[in-house]
Amino acid sequence: MLPTMYSIESHVGRLIEVRFWSPVGEGEAIGWRRDHDAMLQSVLGSYIVFVDLSDANVFPPDMVEAYVATMRNEPRLLRAALVLSASPTLSLQMQRILRDAFHPQRRAFREVREAENFLGDIVTLPERARLREVIERREQGGPISAQPVSAGVPQSTGTPASLRGPVSGRTPTPATVRIPVTPRSPSGGHGDG
Repeated sequence: MLPTMYSIESHVGRLIEVRFWSPVGEGEAIGWRRDHDAMLQSVLGSYIVFVDLSDANVFPPDMVEAYVATMRNEPRLLRAALVLSASPTLSLQMQRILRDAFHPQRRAFREVREAENFLGDIVTLPERARLREVIERREQGGPISAQPVSAGVPQSTGTPASLRGPVSGRTPTPATVRIPVTPRSPSGGHGDG
């Protein structure tokens, strides 16, 4: 069995971190849909997604189809930012996927700071801190989905571990720190972020 070329993780609050790296192979679509659905089931209420495609090239047709299908079935999604790679082919492919997914709060960016700004006005303080961590790591040349350096925060109970493929030379060993999710008020306020 080939290792997967994606990870899907949640370390803080409603923020879900997704990463794809090349080569995304034929046949990964089934695992992607399973892991994506399991992650969404583990998050209470609405969620925000930060997608790192900076190490990916082109998706095979079955993965494109699976990605569009998962994107169309996300009624609790507040906002998603996709950070694109330098590949013009992947950029065109992602623009088409976003158009086919029909969600106005899902956007692609070439610059990671633009993605951060897009998510910045709806994240809580802990989510903002995590977002800052992963973006700083990216700017230093590491993957956005590398593990957090935070410490001393109690791990929440009842939340499954991050979903990820087998550990490879490019994927760090998990050291997940979780902050319990605080339910949002029905008034639609955005908490302290």
